[in-house]
This record gives sequence, structure tokens and C-alpha cells, in this order.
Amino acid sequence: MPVEPKIAATVVLLRERVPDLEFDDDCEFEVFMVKRHEKARFMNAHHVFPGGGIEAQDMTLDSRARLIGPDHEILSTVKEVCDEPSGLWIIAIRELFEETGILIATKDREQVIEINRENGTKFKNYQEALQKDRETMTSILTKENLYYAANYLKYFGRLITPKSSPIRFDTQFFLCKFPQNQNINLFRDELTEGLWGSPRFFLKLFRKKKIKIIFPQYTTLNRLKRFKTIQKAFSNSRNGFKIVQVKDFR
Repeated sequence: MPVEPKIAATVVLLRERVPDLEFDDDCEFEVFMVKRHEKARFMNAHHVFPGGGIEAQDMTLDSRARLIGPDHEILSTVKEVCDEPSGLWIIAIRELFEETGILIATKDREQVIEINRENGTKFKNYQEALQKDRETMTSILTKENLYYAANYLKYFGRLITPKSSPIRFDTQFFLCKFPQNQNINLFRDELTEGLWGSPRFFLKLFRKKKIKIIFPQYTTLNRLKRFKTIQKAFSNSRNGFKIVQVKDFR
């Protein structure tokens, strides 16, 4: 009997690309991928987008009270995923912070928080506390008077692990522009490296067997390669949107 898929969310960070004569495509943005540890139980040594599965705190009333700006049209579309679909944005933001140290949170509803020399150590400590289950994401935001900034995430689709897999996820994909006032700090217990590149760059590495990816990442990169700019990707994030039952992929 197939395993019930666990609800999950992943974030595709995008940043403007610096022109370089060595580039062999005209894409004006890059995406961020991380490599999972060789000893990981699931997708070991694969390149993925930051993300992970649902936790109890993601769906609490306190957590949802600290969420601002979710797309209500998308909320109605993903009602069948879970009882509290607004929690999908919370999973995405929590997992992104836990794995990369990038925090999509705001005080004023207009700008993502800056993490700099003055508060950098504090937020690194928060990230470690979250990784070790000493804090929840919502307790951290409450202490800092911050809110999950759902308006910075663009819903990009839903993919479900095939029924044949012993570990299954029902994953929601979000696009997010990389906040230039923050720095990446990888969760080294789970991830061994982070890499920026255009969608075509990663697909080229995959074809040459220099990296390993699975169908959800492959599909996402294929969709993104159609767009030249971040704005185009955001504006067309719903084009081609559909719920996909992922097939086995090698």
C-alpha cells in the first residue's frame, strides 16, 4: 500500500545575474540550489531547492496569526492540500531560514528584515536553535516582533512523489527574490554546498552527469528556463500551473 505523502514546501531563490562573457544563455537571473549530504536518508548527494516537511508549529493559530500577505486566490486553489493552507507559506519560510539562514520576515509589511553585522550573530544563534528544536520559528518571530512575509513568495506549483517511493512528499513550490541585505548560512549537518546558476546551467550540469537532480527540480528548472527575467518568472508563475503526480525519474 502506498505511503501517504507528507506535506512539504520548497523555495526557489532568484537573484539578478551579473553579465559574464562565459555565459552561454541570455537568462538575466540565477537560481540557488543546495547539495544534500552524502549520508542523507533521502536524496543523498542530490542538488535540490531549500525546503522540507511540515511540522506541528506550522499550522498553529499563533503561527498563522503572524502570517501576512498570502495570495488569497492561491489559498483557495490549495485548500485540498491541508486544512490550513496558509500554513504552506509558513513551512516554506521556516525551512528556508533553517537550511540557509535567509529569513523572509518583516516588521513593517513593506521590506524584508536586514540581517547585518549588528544582528547577524543573534540570527545565526536563532537558526541553530531552530535546527536543534530549542526554538520554533514562530517563537523567534514573536521575540523579534516580526511576521512571516508571505507576499514575497510566489506560488509556482505542486508536485507529489510517486506512489512507488518509500518516502513521499506533497510539495508546494514557491519563488522568492533573494534579499540582498542578507547572507546565506548553510545548515552544514544536512547540506554540503550551495550553488548559483541559470536554469539552463543546472540542466546542462545534469545532462553531463555532474550533478544529480530528481523530477521536481528538473521540471521546475525547465519551466524557469523559459523566462528571461525575474519579473517575467513572477508574472507568469501561474502559467502552466497544475498539480502533477510525479513519475519515476532517472
